Amino acid sequence: MLGQLLDGRYQVLQVLGKGGFGQTYIAQDTHRPGFPKCVVKHLKPATRSVEFLETARRLFTSEAETLEQLGTHDQIPRLLAYFEHNQEFFLVQDYIEGHTLKAELPPNGRWTEDRVIQLLKQILGILQFIHSHNVIHRDIKPDNIIRRQQDGNLVLIDFGAVKQMETQLLTVVGHTRASIIIGTPGYMSTEQGQGKPRPNSDIYSLGIIAIQALTGIHPTNFEEDPDTGEISWQHQANVSSELAFVLSKMVLHHFKQRYQSAAEVLRVLEHLNTKVEAQLPQPSDFTEPPQASLSQQNSIGYSSASILSPENYNRLEKILLELVGPVAPRLLQQVALSAGNCEELISRLEVHLRGNEQLDFHNKTIFLLEKPTLLQDVTVKSDRSEINPNNFPNQEEVISDKFVEKCERELADLIGPIAKFLVQKTVKSSGQISRAELVKILASKIPEAQKALQFEQRLLS
Repeated sequence: MLGQLLDGRYQVLQVLGKGGFGQTYIAQDTHRPGFPKCVVKHLKPATRSVEFLETARRLFTSEAETLEQLGTHDQIPRLLAYFEHNQEFFLVQDYIEGHTLKAELPPNGRWTEDRVIQLLKQILGILQFIHSHNVIHRDIKPDNIIRRQQDGNLVLIDFGAVKQMETQLLTVVGHTRASIIIGTPGYMSTEQGQGKPRPNSDIYSLGIIAIQALTGIHPTNFEEDPDTGEISWQHQANVSSELAFVLSKMVLHHFKQRYQSAAEVLRVLEHLNTKVEAQLPQPSDFTEPPQASLSQQNSIGYSSASILSPENYNRLEKILLELVGPVAPRLLQQVALSAGNCEELISRLEVHLRGNEQLDFHNKTIFLLEKPTLLQDVTVKSDRSEINPNNFPNQEEVISDKFVEKCERELADLIGPIAKFLVQKTVKSSGQISRAELVKILASKIPEAQKALQFEQRLLS
């Protein structure tokens, strides 16, 4: 094919790849000034039977029309032409000058949070567009995202529309549909691996890329939580608890527990605290000893007036140092900026630790979560006023097992299976609190303000 002139116009320069029914070439358009490059996808039917060719022609036209609609987006290659020649089919698209995202993801290379968020926002914007056209990309991976040389924007290429056509044609010639999977191992969700992709299968793949960027680890090497079966990655990245929550929800094993649309993820990202989005440094970035960092932190507001006393702040930092090393001071500072109370602070710090470390950390920090008993609390208040029976919770305020189960169900609908663990931990560590206090603490774990409010209303109404 090299040097051949297709459709009397597109001269083939080199082969880009092979697979399925055909090949992909780089060609030049000899009918346009400067002979600009383009990409030609060549599909060769497996059989020349009249029935098969008619099916192929119908599918080809339909998918070409879909690609033409998608090409109206600035970050998707335009469809320039499609034609049939000698009972073979050709698609011609823009050639994007630039490099793939794979070149920006070397092993052990870690991105900043801000850079990851920009990646998410750009690709989610594209996914929102294609999903609105009832198209699922099916193969979101670094090789299929190009950093355009012209403006630095990301461009999504190699849509699954053509691959879907190949799948349908293979089904026609006798293959079983279940045996033909579109996607790439490591980036592909479970349901997509079963041949049943959904729009949030693309969201899963994008979340995997973001985690790869933050950790410097290829997806095939990700750890798995032995208790939940979910990907365990937070302990290998310097990431805020807010972004960690978003990414973890994007890549949950079951599609029903993930975000259901690109628009939903974009809304959550827009509400992330910009202070918390700042990148936590690598251990090698530290040039000052941990104690110096601590004194600097205390000087900017970590005093007895904050959620921790200086003494407890120091104790907490030392515990973290044992678990995560010299990144501990910066990690504690970043998380403490957005935590509203001790329980929330401990919970957000645990996100950055692996399973065994989380248990060790929780046991060592239980002193921060212990609250005075109701009798002690009343005794303290009696120094200022007489003991009032109203200080004791009435029967309606008592937290029953039934109410705890209701909290677990409602929270699970919003944040997934981790809800039960969070509820049980909160109940055990918070001492004798009212229903309203329990609900407030649990609501603080929901990143979306509107959903947090709905959670409170359902449980307290």
